[in-house]
Amino acid sequence: MPNAQVADIVVIGGGMVGLASAIALKDRGLDVVLCDPGESRARTSFGNAGVISRGSIFPMSSPGLWPKLPTYLRNADRGLRLRHAHLARVLPWTLHFLAAARTSAWRRAAKSLLPLTSAAYGEHEQLAARAGTKGLLHRTGWIKLYRDEAAFAGANLERAILAEHGIAMEIIDGADVQALEPALIRRYARAVLLPETGSLQDPGALIEACEGLYSALGGRFVQAVTTRLVPDHEGWTVHHAGGQVHARQVVLAAGAASAEIAKTLGYRFAFAVERGYHRHYALHPNSPPLTRPILDTGAGSILAPMGEGRIRVLSGVELNARHAPPDHLQIEAAAQEAAGTLRLGGPLDNQPWLGSRPSTPDGMPVIGRAPRHQGLIFAFGHGHIGMSTGPITGRIVADIATDRPPSVPIAAFAPDRLLSWPRL
Repeated sequence: MPNAQVADIVVIGGGMVGLASAIALKDRGLDVVLCDPGESRARTSFGNAGVISRGSIFPMSSPGLWPKLPTYLRNADRGLRLRHAHLARVLPWTLHFLAAARTSAWRRAAKSLLPLTSAAYGEHEQLAARAGTKGLLHRTGWIKLYRDEAAFAGANLERAILAEHGIAMEIIDGADVQALEPALIRRYARAVLLPETGSLQDPGALIEACEGLYSALGGRFVQAVTTRLVPDHEGWTVHHAGGQVHARQVVLAAGAASAEIAKTLGYRFAFAVERGYHRHYALHPNSPPLTRPILDTGAGSILAPMGEGRIRVLSGVELNARHAPPDHLQIEAAAQEAAGTLRLGGPLDNQPWLGSRPSTPDGMPVIGRAPRHQGLIFAFGHGHIGMSTGPITGRIVADIATDRPPSVPIAAFAPDRLLSWPRL
């Protein structure tokens, strides 16, 4: 058949999880085809804050949701913007997201995510060394900023869980916050420094370097949208806009598009999309540099240094359809707040960037073999930690594909946990 290829395994998705999986599979000696549209700026991995933190163990659905729920529903919180009609269209996710907002579920998720996030920085170091991007990776820590004592007290449970898991943190009193980060011009009541955290100063450059590494290892690319997965007696046929690929195994790592592809095979995951925006601004020439990413909890947004005096301003979460038109209200509000936090110049981008994160209601990824199809491996749903945990997820995928014990425990990430809930 014209435009047909044969491989051992096809990886669908070219973000950090998909690329890391493809590289790890090549390391195991497999013939790999990576299928992705090739639109690097459209990938969520391109546009995130670059934070790699062992402490990124908390789902978005938290016990603190309930007292804030009226504020969220009115779209009066800077960190979350809802499209109410869309929530109705993802009703299973919405209801189970609310059900997961319990202290016991939050603790359980944190415990399950800890082995994954604990391995993240070391895996990134190894990948950066191979891809030639060690200069982009820095272990400077990151800071959570609180504008008043009430906000700081509201995060007591979070800090208690971090302490229980041995995650290093330093509490900084208000008078010392600016000494820690001289670029700040806003006064804060408290700050929490997570010193073990690393960051990438250009996530998009790492993705491009990993593409080069994968190619140098002999990996093949198909730059096209996957249209259909068809199982057969020899494995799988992956249909894409330009032809087909036949393989014994398939890895579905297409981020926010994964649930749509899985649905064609009868897998109906409780799934939603968290959209996020960013825009780059110049730091004022007379300002000290920002040395590490900061989360301003009062603004619900992150400011991250991206090298050469660039500051990436990242919005909070927008719950909306993946292909809905952009709504810049949230990123514009984040930029206004950022101007009161740092001495910023003008924007460096013509338009804000928009990306879509895959969201599971319990805040944990889907990693493991598909329960009803041999040779199909799921690796998606990482939410806000896809870039951070992408390399370790790639190693796990290679373990699964070659029938080895996973590098870290993954029972809590089993696909059938999201399929066993009642269909609502």
